[in-house]
Amino acid sequence: MNLPQDPSQNESESPENTSPAPEATPEAVGQDAVAAQATAAANAGAETAVATDTPSESTEMVEAVEAEEAEIAWTPEPDKLLCALLFASQDYLSGKALKEIMGDDWDLPSLRRLVKETNRKLEEQSQAFELVEVDGTFRVRTRTQYYPWVRRLFKDSNPRRLSQASLETLAIIAYKQPITKAEIESIRGVNVDGCMKSLLEKKLVDVNGRTDAMGGAFTYSTTREFMRYFGVNRVPDDLPRLTEFEAIVNAQALIPQIGPDGSIIEGDQQEPDGEQMSLDTLE
Repeated sequence: MNLPQDPSQNESESPENTSPAPEATPEAVGQDAVAAQATAAANAGAETAVATDTPSESTEMVEAVEAEEAEIAWTPEPDKLLCALLFASQDYLSGKALKEIMGDDWDLPSLRRLVKETNRKLEEQSQAFELVEVDGTFRVRTRTQYYPWVRRLFKDSNPRRLSQASLETLAIIAYKQPITKAEIESIRGVNVDGCMKSLLEKKLVDVNGRTDAMGGAFTYSTTREFMRYFGVNRVPDDLPRLTEFEAIVNAQALIPQIGPDGSIIEGDQQEPDGEQMSLDTLE
């Protein structure tokens, strides 16, 4: 009669439980390595296929650079490039700003020669525009003979008008700067406190410094804003002749009214002092 055996005894005596785990042979390790390399190669191939179907970011960057280089490969003529830059700008462009865009060869003397040559071409073509330089900055503007018509575009804006007394004071400062308030009053023969306040508020004149005399009175000079309104590049070299400035002063407008024939239209406003100024005393 065979007695049933204890299962736990059978498990303890089983060869599977008593024998040690088999050690990996070199051949098995080599086979595993080969299999791992094959799997990695397959994965890499799949990624390459995906990359081939969809452009990567690096490819897009390369294409963008190539497109930009293709655009820069076309170089416009310098005079036309200068006109385009000045036309697009809302303010005067400095020589430094233009040099950074146009290239290192275009320093301030080169730009001035280019402006002169460009204006010559524009005048030969009877264009309505011209390039101007003011204190080392450049801008494109309409010619003065078109002012009566261009002005109609800005009906809602008030021109920068000055009283007769303020214009007289401005003329004295322009031709005698730097000058003190006492010296201005000596030439005009009246108090100029109100005139100076108006000119300072409109940023047409500014404090230049102090005199070396006892008390150190303030001296005044014209500003870049003054130069831009009068189209002056250098003071006093480019200031209009005294007779021209006197006509502007007596027209009673900082921006003169220009007739179709280019002549200055005299104003008929009545000023409190009512006197016309002669600039002969400034010569």
